Amino acid sequence: MANTHVKVEKKIKLNNPILIEGLPGLGLVGKLSADHLIKELNAKKFAELYSNDFPPQVMITEEALIKLRKNEFYYWEAKKKGQNDLIILVGDDQGLTVSSQYEICNAVVDFAEGYGTKMIYTLGGYGMQKLSKDPKVFGAVTHKELISQFKKHDVIFQKQPGAIVGAAGLLLGLGALRGMKGICLMGETHGNYVDARAAKNVLRVISNSLNLDISYQDLDKKAKETEEMITKLETLQAQQPMMPQEGAFPQEEGEEGQRYIR
Repeated sequence: MANTHVKVEKKIKLNNPILIEGLPGLGLVGKLSADHLIKELNAKKFAELYSNDFPPQVMITEEALIKLRKNEFYYWEAKKKGQNDLIILVGDDQGLTVSSQYEICNAVVDFAEGYGTKMIYTLGGYGMQKLSKDPKVFGAVTHKELISQFKKHDVIFQKQPGAIVGAAGLLLGLGALRGMKGICLMGETHGNYVDARAAKNVLRVISNSLNLDISYQDLDKKAKETEEMITKLETLQAQQPMMPQEGAFPQEEGEEGQRYIR
């Protein structure tokens, strides 16, 4: 099993904080959402999570310094009535093995529980093989009473079985075993492109449900850049001459329009 360690850099006290997870997944929807939330709220980093089952490499900074790969915890304290303190989990990696996924997620739940967390939001993408101009947000919850609460914020709950892979699912399942409630918010996305528009709609649900004031200007800019890139790629592909596939034979048209391979 992986050896997971949480390093606390700053001792803080929080009042019943909500845990929000945004690690890499489909379309990087969860990661974009959580990173943007941290920036908009000016949340502060207070802990780091390290694991032997993150990818076996280090990062090199602009100053040529070596840094281990890690996940990071940020905190934000409520500013007015109707808001909650927040713990936001971000990072570049999830565990590489099944056992490490469980170990890392248990470590995250342990950590959040130590600060009194009773509610978890996990964020991700819902693969639809298309980029939508106004992506829907799908949801799955640990407790039935949460459904009506989030339907008010236009979250769609489908009545069909499925699965949520990785931290976005495990954190909710493991948290529920300890009495925590939780919801997974999934933005409709193609899956193969960084989808800032889906991240924006997921953040809208978060901001509305948690009474947060957030600007989406940076996400709108990223969404436009992605769409322009896709348009350029499609134009280039359309301009490329059709090449015979490897191993194919030229064909000739014979009698009655039939084609023969020779």
